[in-house]
Amino acid sequence: MYAGIAGGLLVFTGVWHATEWMMDGRRRDTWALVPVGLVYLILGYMVAMSIGGAATQIIALIAVTTGGTIAFKRRDQFEIRKWVTWSFILIDMLIALSLILGLLG
Repeated sequence: MYAGIAGGLLVFTGVWHATEWMMDGRRRDTWALVPVGLVYLILGYMVAMSIGGAATQIIALIAVTTGGTIAFKRRDQFEIRKWVTWSFILIDMLIALSLILGLLG
């Protein structure tokens, strides 16, 4: 169940990352979100469809914690709307929690 929640959130935030440049303007920082969004989309699909099992969940956990940590540390340096940055950070925390609970359960 938790892996499904994490997969759904990964797909949602992956689409949001990949399309943020259309919503907030074409700047270097918004274009940098596109590859992150594509990675989140692929990992979200794999987690939701149980492709790769625990290994995929661990890779997704590493990707999400890395992305969330970078976003938190550089939150004042990005040219991305502040509420979007904080939303990404909070969603990354929820995904990490879901993945951890899924791996433990």
